[in-house]
Amino acid sequence: MALSGTEPVQGALADFLFGCQQADIRVKQEAFASVRNRLRPVIQRWFEPYVSASSFPACCTMATRWSVLVGPSLDVPRRVLRCSTDNSRQLAADALAAWRKGEENTQEGFFEHCCVCRDTLAFMLARRVILKERGELPPRWRAVCLSLQQAVLT
Repeated sequence: MALSGTEPVQGALADFLFGCQQADIRVKQEAFASVRNRLRPVIQRWFEPYVSASSFPACCTMATRWSVLVGPSLDVPRRVLRCSTDNSRQLAADALAAWRKGEENTQEGFFEHCCVCRDTLAFMLARRVILKERGELPPRWRAVCLSLQQAVLT
């Protein structure tokens, strides 16, 4: 739980609640309270019923790539199984830096990641900044944007 970012904490909390299902409710409440502020509000709400419950599913949407005991369910977006919002934000920042420097290879790597992982969050974050700064997307960015839109629709 000492790792930075929200995804490792979420995965560790899911493992904790699964591994300590029979633990005293106060122990589970203390663990949840200690990390609650590091979780997004929607994730907090997902965990709340399980803090006072005597069971936790072995496969659930609260599990992440960082979970060891609990498996992530397949009813989450593909991006969530491959990268976290923390990853998406960092990738977007790196892609913007590459765009500003004109580093084509780095941008292509970003485009490949976005298309393969369907990381529309990372692309949208970078796209928004480019549109603010330039007013329009460069041709390659526009093409990837269309490709991602088509992938979402199919």
